This record gives sequence, C-alpha cells and structure tokens, in this order.
Amino acid sequence: MLTSDLNVIYWGYISRRYYNTATRIKIFLAIMASVTVASWGFWEEIDLVWKTLSGIAAVLAIIFPILKTEEKIDKTSFLKGKWIEVKNEYEFLWATIKNKNLNELTQEYKRIKDKETDVSKEEKYLPINKKLINKSYQEVLKSRGLKSKGRVLNDEQ
Repeated sequence: MLTSDLNVIYWGYISRRYYNTATRIKIFLAIMASVTVASWGFWEEIDLVWKTLSGIAAVLAIIFPILKTEEKIDKTSFLKGKWIEVKNEYEFLWATIKNKNLNELTQEYKRIKDKETDVSKEEKYLPINKKLINKSYQEVLKSRGLKSKGRVLNDEQ
C-alpha cells in the first residue's frame, strides 16, 4: 500500500514536471515567433540578442518533438491514474481485513499485487529521479504518521 502511495505522488511530480517543461517551451516558441517578426526594425539595434534568441527558438523547435514530452506527459499521467487504482484497492483491502478470511485476503492480495506488477511494467522506458522518489517517500511517511528510516534510494542504486 505504501509503495502504491509513493508511486501516486512520484508520477504526479514527474507528470507535472513534463507538463511545465512543455508549456514553457511552447510559450517561448510562440513569443519568439511573434516578437521576432513583429519587431524586425527594433531588433536591428540589438542584432546579437535577436539572432541568439532566434537560434535558441530554432533549436528548441527541432528538439521539442524529439524529446517526446507530450508522449511522456500522457504516459506519466496514465501511470499516476493506475497507481491510484492500486492504492485504492490496497486501502479497501486493508479496511476490510476484519470481514474476510485468510484465503480471501490472500487471493485479493495476489490479485492486487499482479495488477501492481502490470503497472510497474509501464514504467520501463521512463526516467527515474531518485531525489523525487525520496521526496515522495518522505511525503508518504508523513501523511501516514510513520517515522522516517532514511532514504529509499541512495546514489549507488
């Protein structure tokens, strides 16, 4: 349950990071496209600045599709949603422990664990940010009223 909680927080952070990056790049490109053309006369006075900014805009316009940021936003948002489902199922299982026998609990736990494994497979081509995992871990512990036992991942992992 704590692992799924951590993944909900982590993939939320990653998704927002990709979204914010994509938004900034799109805004920069839109501004540069508009301003460069609209103020050619003004730019003649500060030639180096507009050439540099235009160059940066051109490079970003080429690189942006290669980064596949939109695809990563979709993937990380999907992962967050799936981890929310897994977390909710674990919480429901935890809440109903008193009303189920050991065999039912074992079967339900295995079903959720299999779903967790399937969701984890979706992460294989996405980058892992150790600092954000550790930050997410601390948030999970705090929200659950648990004590920290250090970092989840260290630099060697």
